[in-house]
Amino acid sequence: MTKVWVRVFRPNFKSDNRKFVLYPMIAYSLKLKFRRLGMRDKLMEYFAYVDCIRAGVERGNSILPVEEWEVEDRQIMKELIDEDEAEEIAMKAAKSWGNLTVISWWNPKVEVVRKVKAYKVFWIEDGYVLDSLTGEKVSLLK
Repeated sequence: MTKVWVRVFRPNFKSDNRKFVLYPMIAYSLKLKFRRLGMRDKLMEYFAYVDCIRAGVERGNSILPVEEWEVEDRQIMKELIDEDEAEEIAMKAAKSWGNLTVISWWNPKVEVVRKVKAYKVFWIEDGYVLDSLTGEKVSLLK
């Protein structure tokens, strides 16, 4: 068992139990610039959280704060997509969201302002997995 230092998104929900697994994610702050006929360009900000295992994305309101933790390497789930794929997923999600909110003949220009690679903590306790960010509990016995 090797100990390593990793960055984790600061848990909103904590557990007294020290059993947990770390789930890889990358958070992006993206800037969208829409060109519009006869009007000033429209600038927007988009926050994307890319799941580096299932290749999904969720929109956020900001990039969550991170902490440094020393953990055993066996507690870390390995990502199945690389950073280039994750960035492409984030940019595609930002464009789709932006195109729903702004009328423009042109696709927006999307720029990565900030990127944070960190892990989401899932606590394991009493037959449940507890999401450290949302507080959602899922039974392991289903």
